[in-house]
Amino acid sequence: MSSIAVIDIGKTNTKLCVVDSDSGDLLKSDSTSTRSVDQPPYLHIDTSSLWEWLLDQLTDAAKATDISTIVVTAHGATAALITDKDLALPVMDYEFTGPDSLTDEYNTLCDPFNKTYSPRLPHGLNIGRQLYWQRKHCPQDYRKAKQLLPYTQFWSWKLTGRAAAEVSTIGSHSDLWNPLEKCYSNFAVQQNFAQLLPPMKLAGDTLGPLTEPIQQRTGLSRHCKVLVGIHDSNASLIPWLKSRATPFTVMSTGTWVIIFALGAPLDTLLEQRDCTANVNIYSEPIACARFMGGREFGAIAGTSAQSADVNDLQRIIDDNIIALPAFADSGGPYPGHQGSIQSGRDLSPPERYALACVYCALTSDESLTLCGSTGDIIVEGAFAKNHLLLQCLAVFRSDNNQAVLASADSTGTTLGAAMLAADTISAPALQRITPFEPALAAQLNRYRHYWHQQIALCAPSSQPPTAA
Repeated sequence: MSSIAVIDIGKTNTKLCVVDSDSGDLLKSDSTSTRSVDQPPYLHIDTSSLWEWLLDQLTDAAKATDISTIVVTAHGATAALITDKDLALPVMDYEFTGPDSLTDEYNTLCDPFNKTYSPRLPHGLNIGRQLYWQRKHCPQDYRKAKQLLPYTQFWSWKLTGRAAAEVSTIGSHSDLWNPLEKCYSNFAVQQNFAQLLPPMKLAGDTLGPLTEPIQQRTGLSRHCKVLVGIHDSNASLIPWLKSRATPFTVMSTGTWVIIFALGAPLDTLLEQRDCTANVNIYSEPIACARFMGGREFGAIAGTSAQSADVNDLQRIIDDNIIALPAFADSGGPYPGHQGSIQSGRDLSPPERYALACVYCALTSDESLTLCGSTGDIIVEGAFAKNHLLLQCLAVFRSDNNQAVLASADSTGTTLGAAMLAADTISAPALQRITPFEPALAAQLNRYRHYWHQQIALCAPSSQPPTAA
């Protein structure tokens, strides 16, 4: 049985999934936590341990099936400076706060938002910020770098020894790409970052075979090919780019909620509300908005989270218990806000879960409005399995005549990446989410109005009016 191995490197977890080349059926899936190390020279990803884990998983997979292709997909806002054989510097974790010390200086050098559609984000969430900080603070090691690789292509290089850049990875709010002119930004060229990047290739191009040492280490065939690879949220788009006409929206959900509003204009995007234009595999810019939804859901639901039902949600609404943004400091539609829960009593674990559901539905609703979403909303990833959250969202978007559709596939990113290697794989089935009955829907809409009122009362002075 011929199969495809997808290496899916997320901010929280990393997976090795093996899918059937013909059907896309999942044959094997293993995961591990993605660890970072808070040691000099800065907070960085533990790529060494992750590499050993991946090699072990590939070895096990090679014993069970004939892997013909490997595709890497990874989170954005991350890059690797390499020498001929290894890293010149550790791979920075984008939550490292060091680049904040250079914000004013850095912002004077970048292209304007209407050129790159990269919002000014905190910490290392723009790759350009990482590079600028590394060059200033680690000059000797920085000078050893021969090439700069987007994070996905770093792992493809580890497998093949061949370097490439790719547009969906470099075009994800990096400050390095001009999506309208389809070229590197003036900032990237003037700072000599563009010159470090290898030639651009398509995500589905074959980068090369595995190196001989990896063939020997894993038992994988010398005929096994490695593709260039793709940015993870953009991988979630692929099934729908191939099967639907615009306009429609895809919500890719995990640690981050990334909203792709296909068919929406770019000129209404608000930089200060964490709107951006990601670039798909065809080099086309797409209006987007984002927030750290998985992280925020976990912060509100708590460590002893228990699933909730409509009765738990009803108690949250009846008692006007609200969670106000934001519970992560990495962008989102409410920058500068400090998250808090307004409640006159202690909450049970199911009530906290229900509160997390309605909070993430409200924040998703706001982000959908900000990026001009129209047409059906396809939800894939972690939130696709959360029916309570999706029913809340279906109520909020009914004013826009938008249907909420949950993907039946639990591996949206994995399936999309696998579709780069196999044209026979079809898009997954979709379940239309039915909103709550009218009485509860009316209560939810009043709750939403109250939520926005409370946000306005505690908004930072620089915060623009809400889009709702």
